[in-house]
Amino acid sequence: MAEIQSSASMTEPRTVEDWLNLAEENIRSWEPSALSDLLQTERRDEYQSLLTHPEYSIKVLQKCLKATRQRPARAYHIQNIEAPGGCWESGTQIDPARVTVKTPDGMHFTLYAYQLVFILTRALVLDDDDQVRHLCNSRACIRPDHLEVGSAQQNRQDEERRKYAGNSPQGRGQTLHAHVPKHLQLRPDPWVPEPLERERMPGKLSPKKPINK
Repeated sequence: MAEIQSSASMTEPRTVEDWLNLAEENIRSWEPSALSDLLQTERRDEYQSLLTHPEYSIKVLQKCLKATRQRPARAYHIQNIEAPGGCWESGTQIDPARVTVKTPDGMHFTLYAYQLVFILTRALVLDDDDQVRHLCNSRACIRPDHLEVGSAQQNRQDEERRKYAGNSPQGRGQTLHAHVPKHLQLRPDPWVPEPLERERMPGKLSPKKPINK
């Protein structure tokens, strides 16, 4: 699996412009791996072609990010714990947006918008078995800090997580009909530390019955 090289200047980007600036810095400093020729595949060649043409790639990335529908964060929701903040959506849950690119050196291929965004913001060449995962459980989302690289098995597990996150096929929240104990109905803000154990209230002890001798 490919490894992400963190940028020293990456201080939790929040806006589209923040991510574009970080992407430009990462792409312009990118260099092929020493093992690039040994690991060569058609897919890796396509991704490397993007990274070797910064001006073109940054324009494509800018167009993708600025065309998103920015959703507000869903308070007290599971997806706002691992992926804080609202999603930046392009396409739908069952039909995520795709991008067709034609690089200056003649490469012509199509990939999901979330794959493009992940590759360009991290300046990372993915391997054939790498999968771009959604920490927010919405496949329509292309917000960079909601994306992570993982394995095919992890990606299948994410499909199951989406069900428990209450996402319909279109990626919007749905009601999960289940009995929720009263003490769990109100949850604290995700950023407020919560004790792992609740204090037990001592129950009333019934008086012992006298022993007949």
